[in-house]
Amino acid sequence: MSLYLGRIPLEDWQVFSMAFGLAVLPAVFVAKVPSVAAGNFDVIFATRRPSEREKTLIGEVEAVLQARSVATGIRLPRLVWRIQDSGELNAFAYAHNRVVFTKGLLLKYGDTASGIERLSGVIAHEIGHLRNWDTRIQMMQHYLNLPINFGAELANRTLNRIPFVGLLFTAGTTVLCIPAKVAEMLINSISRFTEYEADRFAARLIEGNRLSEILDDFSKMEEQQSDTFSAWIQRSHPPAELRHEAVSKHVL
Repeated sequence: MSLYLGRIPLEDWQVFSMAFGLAVLPAVFVAKVPSVAAGNFDVIFATRRPSEREKTLIGEVEAVLQARSVATGIRLPRLVWRIQDSGELNAFAYAHNRVVFTKGLLLKYGDTASGIERLSGVIAHEIGHLRNWDTRIQMMQHYLNLPINFGAELANRTLNRIPFVGLLFTAGTTVLCIPAKVAEMLINSISRFTEYEADRFAARLIEGNRLSEILDDFSKMEEQQSDTFSAWIQRSHPPAELRHEAVSKHVL
């Protein structure tokens, strides 16, 4: 503003306070109204509500989890189920209450009693992420970075395209984005630790062999995929074989 209007009638600390308030406003809002963030992530992850057939399968998983909740005394959070139309075998949690099955995983294991038990192990792991606030931390990270990412994208589409001058603004944009990138790297650096913690919660909630069986299946799938160093370094989950070993030690 000072470039176009000259000196503005505000002290530096007042400008900083206003900028800081605007920067954290999205994160504060979603902390107070998490359902808004959850709905936004529904769009980002392209998830949908389950069909009647899928609800029936999910109901069987819920029955297993409820029985184990009664047996162990571990209270379960209220879950909102979502489906992602993907053939991959995956499940994940996000926001404060969302748990997602990929269509491929649900249909592969939902047709037998043993498959339902394995799915319950997967969901117990995802509930662990919800209980440990892993998904809330990711949600807050996303919305704390939102103003920075929006500003960087706006600069890239406007000022950074100006010949010569754009080089200076590009360098400035890059420097301003460094703290957000560092924070993202630090959070990602503990992602494997949070996976082990979620596995431990799942082992307490359900019988350990149910989780071990699905981890065995994941190990076999990992063997079928050719891995590269770049893929390994970016992997957020530990190898399934090491997760299986950790769960076995916890159960024993």
